[in-house]
Amino acid sequence: MYDIFCNDTGARPMYKVLIVDDEKNIRERLVTSFPWNETGFQVIGSASDGQKALELIEQHVPHVVLTDIRMPEMNGLELAKAIQETYPHIKVLILSAYDDFKYAQDAIRFGVKGYLLKPVMKDEIVDVMSGLAIELKKDEEIEYGKKIGIPGAREESMLIDLVKGENVNQYDEPWLRDYMRIIVCSFGKWFEKDLGLFIRSFITERTMVYWKESHTPVLFYGNQLVLFAHDTRPISKYDLKGRLEDYFELLKASIMSGFGKECELSISVGNMIKEPDQISTSFNQAVYAISYRYFDDHHSILFYQDLLVAGSDEHAKEQANEHLNIIMDRLMQSVLSRQNNEISSSLRDFFDAVEQGKRLKIEEIRIAFSEVILSLPLKAKEKGLPMPSLDKKQALEFIHAAHSLGDLKKWLKQTIERILDAPVEESDKNRYVQLAKQHVHNRYSEKITLEDMAGQLFIHPAYFSSIFKKETGHNFIDYVNEVRVRKAVELLKHNDCKIKDISVMVGFPTHSYFNKIFKKVMGVKPLVFRSNHTC
Repeated sequence: MYDIFCNDTGARPMYKVLIVDDEKNIRERLVTSFPWNETGFQVIGSASDGQKALELIEQHVPHVVLTDIRMPEMNGLELAKAIQETYPHIKVLILSAYDDFKYAQDAIRFGVKGYLLKPVMKDEIVDVMSGLAIELKKDEEIEYGKKIGIPGAREESMLIDLVKGENVNQYDEPWLRDYMRIIVCSFGKWFEKDLGLFIRSFITERTMVYWKESHTPVLFYGNQLVLFAHDTRPISKYDLKGRLEDYFELLKASIMSGFGKECELSISVGNMIKEPDQISTSFNQAVYAISYRYFDDHHSILFYQDLLVAGSDEHAKEQANEHLNIIMDRLMQSVLSRQNNEISSSLRDFFDAVEQGKRLKIEEIRIAFSEVILSLPLKAKEKGLPMPSLDKKQALEFIHAAHSLGDLKKWLKQTIERILDAPVEESDKNRYVQLAKQHVHNRYSEKITLEDMAGQLFIHPAYFSSIFKKETGHNFIDYVNEVRVRKAVELLKHNDCKIKDISVMVGFPTHSYFNKIFKKVMGVKPLVFRSNHTC
């Protein structure tokens, strides 16, 4: 089944999101219980499987699709693949209770923007959706100059076409007959998260002033600054290197002075070209070269011509992958058997294998690290070996956010050390209960009800009450009150605030109720407790 929702308010259109999940109660909770407006989205419909979702996508073309994986007819990964092939501009989020490695692997391959594990808290979806809204706005900025007749719009539209390799023959600017190299400046995650149109204008202005004498066109494409370096004479690496080093230092110093931020700047340069229809090739080479910063943090300026680009020897690649799989298996076996010497040796071999000749793509390296972390608990369970619980969601997020292979290697080594040092639990706590406890400890001063907590977890209140009582031995509200009382105890010991004010600070609705619960938990009223614990 699928449902269609319309916005008849006449308000400014928001970004559109489609919900896809075969479980009716979860689908309805996502549609009705989540504050979509706060993140700049409106739900345009929901579907129970991927095939029905494609019908709605064809009708309404949403900006984002939030989909479960396990569904009849067409599952979430098949849907993501179909969307990538036909609607590549639509952003897909995966929502699933199945955190098996192969799902994360396929999600990466199909260009999925996020991978959320059930049960998911509302705050998690808010963070992801808010980030997607920012991305969508940036996509619109790229198209803005094409549609509105403002000064510079034609040039911006032309530069976008040139880097895409589209409509090249319709442009006949004199500088397009020069020799050319495309330069790409990448600013890292801090730029995407913290800064907006103002910093883009700031960087563009500084760049245009620096390159003014050479009449170098400048374009912000997504979150990368693209420079079209051109000259009537061939442009060698050494013609550019010195100027780029000076520009690199100037830009970093300007951003630090103007915004107080350390700039994560990398610059890459494509090969020299002579024809306008080759500009997109030089651009793609520069973008590819930026990725090599992942392997070596020390290179701030990278030339594509310096890279040893891996060949297309499929047999050699297949052998390398088999070798990597053997090493990964040995590493996991050594961790499970807690053989420290073997672990150190296996880690070194694993790191060497993923770096060897830079044969693996960054995506493949991420997949290899993901498989190690996600397969460890599964192999431990198969062998009946004790294994401390891992936050798989957090691990996947780090793996895909790491700026360099060096960061990833350091993180994996530390993660394995924590596994070896951690006391082994007899059984993992129920994830719903863990999330509920964390929520209570973080927000005990706010209003907390059983129904609200169940809503945060997208499960039925009766079911949540049952599993919480079974796991902890306490009713949920009794647990909340006990946490609040323990917080009140600390304040009574070390704070001179009035008892009535303390009751408000720890979240009790009335002073009388606070007195009643405090005595029930501690055996005495708050006033008596304070008298007995102050000098």
